[in-house]
Amino acid sequence: MILRNLSYALQEGDFEGRCALISALLLSLSVHLSGFNPHVSAVVILISGFVSRGKNLRLIAAFTPFFVLIILSGLFFSFEYSLMSSLAFAAIISAGVVVYASRISEVAGAMIYFKVPERFVSMIQLGLCVMPVLVNDLQEIMFVMDAKGLRRYENALKAFISTAILRALSLSESLYSKNYRNRCVFMLRSPEKKDIILLSVSFLLFLSTALLNLLSLPF
Repeated sequence: MILRNLSYALQEGDFEGRCALISALLLSLSVHLSGFNPHVSAVVILISGFVSRGKNLRLIAAFTPFFVLIILSGLFFSFEYSLMSSLAFAAIISAGVVVYASRISEVAGAMIYFKVPERFVSMIQLGLCVMPVLVNDLQEIMFVMDAKGLRRYENALKAFISTAILRALSLSESLYSKNYRNRCVFMLRSPEKKDIILLSVSFLLFLSTALLNLLSLPF
């Protein structure tokens, strides 16, 4: 169930890359500037849920064990703070999902547009492309092990590491054979109305959070 949620959350969307990238950054900064304010975190989750069509909720569900650990830590420290931290963690994860609301090629194009070195962009693009593949590999490993009645997690971990290594070797050989020179494939297009709305809402949330944070400072 966790892997299915993770695989679904990593599917690409149709938002423009530059708007999605800037919005994800603004939403993350809003959570941090607010001091993990639960209201700001909730707004970020709602915005991401609208943009990603609920994919952020699937990703949050995939991280359920981490949320359980954070909440259990409240038994030893502050339970209220642990709940606030859990909500903030969910908001930051949701902000990250906004990046996947665009196509990976457009995210790469956005970084190229903002003068990020192409060598670095190609590495990020490669990582974003490989991540869903690795999740799918792990799903298949768990399916085969369940079919054979093997439920030991150490066996699944060993099989996944072996598969990941083979996948990396295969990918590196493929890139080498094609004379790969850290050149990335990217795409740029004009923002649409929904992209401008996403960017505007994200900026307004960031601006309001920054102003409230500034007003709360002692003078």
